[in-house]
Amino acid sequence: MGLTALTQIAKAKISSETKSLVTKNKYSFARQVRQLGQPQRWRIKLTSAAMPYQQAMAVYAEIASLDGVFEKTFLPNPLPQIGSVVSAFTAQSLQQGESSVRVGVSAKADGVAFGAGDFIQFANHHKVYQVTGYNSDAEIIHFYPRLKSNVAGNTAIHCGEQVNFLVYSDDDDTEISISAGRPVPVNVELVEVMQ
Repeated sequence: MGLTALTQIAKAKISSETKSLVTKNKYSFARQVRQLGQPQRWRIKLTSAAMPYQQAMAVYAEIASLDGVFEKTFLPNPLPQIGSVVSAFTAQSLQQGESSVRVGVSAKADGVAFGAGDFIQFANHHKVYQVTGYNSDAEIIHFYPRLKSNVAGNTAIHCGEQVNFLVYSDDDDTEISISAGRPVPVNVELVEVMQ
């Protein structure tokens, strides 16, 4: 299953949510910041282009079938790819907590393989990461957040349209506003499932 009916995105807003503990001393203005683990997730707000009634109701039905916040589904990456990589893999194994990896690029179009801002995903992992930099000479990509679980060497790296966010609805209530006989946009707010 996945949000297959949600196509032609007119507006997308993706937020990175993290949690930190901040303590401030009101006398010395000292500030201490701590993180427990590395909590991070993506919040995605989408507005579709205006759709005919039948197509809008298909999207609504997919969202309603999530039973509010109960069920999970896959959302294809709604943003266009910046880099030109078509096929890539990890050239080494990775341990939880790392934030860069040497890669092998099997196929790419013209231009830089990985663009800062692109979303990537390691095969057989649900977590989505964002490229923060790419050194094309050493073929190393830097990404955020830090790796949530180990990745074996020679693992495929999904990019662009190959990336699928594992998400749930942000609200128990599901609604749609329909204007009789006119195409309507659909608004959706989803949150990435924490692994």
